[in-house]
Amino acid sequence: MRIERVVASTFNDASERSRRLYGPDVLLISSSRVGDSHELLVCTDESSVEDQDAVDPVLGEAFVAAMQEELVPRPPRPAVIRPPVDADDGQALVGLIRRELQALEMRLASSSGNGHGLHQKMALLEQGMSAAYATRLIETGLAPAAMAGRLLEDLDRSPARPAFGDRTAVFVGPAAGGKTTAAMQATRSIAETRLVPAVVSASRDLRPGAREKFFAMADAGRIESSWGGVASGTLVVDAGGYGLDDLMVERPELADYDLYLCIPAYLNRTTAARWLDGIRPLAGVILTHWSEAEVPLGLLGCMAERGVRLAGLSISSDPTVALTLPSSATLGGPVRIALELTLDIAQPGAG
Repeated sequence: MRIERVVASTFNDASERSRRLYGPDVLLISSSRVGDSHELLVCTDESSVEDQDAVDPVLGEAFVAAMQEELVPRPPRPAVIRPPVDADDGQALVGLIRRELQALEMRLASSSGNGHGLHQKMALLEQGMSAAYATRLIETGLAPAAMAGRLLEDLDRSPARPAFGDRTAVFVGPAAGGKTTAAMQATRSIAETRLVPAVVSASRDLRPGAREKFFAMADAGRIESSWGGVASGTLVVDAGGYGLDDLMVERPELADYDLYLCIPAYLNRTTAARWLDGIRPLAGVILTHWSEAEVPLGLLGCMAERGVRLAGLSISSDPTVALTLPSSATLGGPVRIALELTLDIAQPGAG
């Protein structure tokens, strides 16, 4: 056995890359976020890696022949004399680019009937929102408070669905995304609200050390815990899985429970859309690694335009910290401030 390091832009990409390199039986040891990248440490069979590293004799001969051909001296290429760049030509090119950008802006304005909110729409697109949902927000008015109100309203759509905690909640989502921590925090919050014992269960998690981490976090949070099934009185079930194909959403014993997707708040809109569209029906979404200083407008817009309810926010890695329930008091202020900063930059003439 030997340890290998795999780095990619997202966790899903790193996981897929590790499986391509070392096979489907590779074991994940740890996952960490380093800047804008994800780093995985995996354990693989050394013999299989050596077999993959073996060089094909035919390819080896072709490589040697190519290298020998490159070493043959070649006559020098004639120098290419380029005319000097005129400063007036550079200014003319800059002017042409500016006119093209102005023409593009006018075409965008004409496609929507007028230029109302064009700068604000472009700013929202830069934050990761889709063009359709950015237009929906602008229709409420250009004031950040009005847009924030519409966004919160769209994130609280819950027709004919029980409130969070009324039924046993099953948490699913990408591995190493804070799902277990959120499960502990949600269990404590529901238990305190309903005045019942705090009980959490883990359905499955094949990662090395996952079982020990689960029980350690439950002990730290003073929560009664069960592994491998759903214990009586369970408030939250932590269902493991590396990706969409591994999620245990088809098990009969979990069919009568509410399904919640746990994803990190820093997840980009494209990746989040794959999870949101791949799991149905959803009772709601729990955002982990939440920070008021970095409100993910693009991710929230992705949820809102799909009518997915935001059910909770995990703001700490401490399992004893209660899960924050989104409301105008807890979420309205940060969203409004984020929109104010975004739209202020969008004002014509802003520095």
